[in-house]
Amino acid sequence: LIMNPNYNKIVSLATEGKYEDIKDVRHELLIERMKMDKFFSKYLDKVGNKMDPNTPNTPIWKLYRTKMREYGELDQTIKAADYYIKKSYV
Repeated sequence: LIMNPNYNKIVSLATEGKYEDIKDVRHELLIERMKMDKFFSKYLDKVGNKMDPNTPNTPIWKLYRTKMREYGELDQTIKAADYYIKKSYV
């Protein structure tokens, strides 16, 4: 289940044949993904050594899992945009 609000927007734009608008949304999503990549790099540099896999019920792990879920949803939304953009060229 994808909760990223842009996913529904992309599907609606595809239904309307607005593929250039999908490209604009995709561009914004790529920027968001780059920001999340930066977050993960900094987060793991800062607290990676405190992330004990034997105690995954800590606030550090909770934030990590939350952000990973967001990242996965974002990635799926980007893939949906790619699919519809590619489909527009067929």
